[in-house]
Amino acid sequence: MAKGISLLCLQSTDEGRVIAEAIKKDNEGITVSNKPAMIQLEREGSIVVKAQSVSEALGRDWETDELQLVLISTGGQIDEDDDQFVVYWNN
Repeated sequence: MAKGISLLCLQSTDEGRVIAEAIKKDNEGITVSNKPAMIQLEREGSIVVKAQSVSEALGRDWETDELQLVLISTGGQIDEDDDQFVVYWNN
């Protein structure tokens, strides 16, 4: 994968903040910016949202398609399956 800055913006809701923390733990070097009503996550390369990590953080089963409920915007290509949601640049 070519490197670029991947971007993921989530609503700053109770669930969105927990998801953002799980993402932060799984993605070393990620930059998290809290803005009015939004959490912006940026990282060189890819951002990986792991269903297992989010499930553990929320204390319940969580599926990657539930990310759409708090997702505002992405920057990069998306690859999603049952285990993870990945935003990346492939130039």
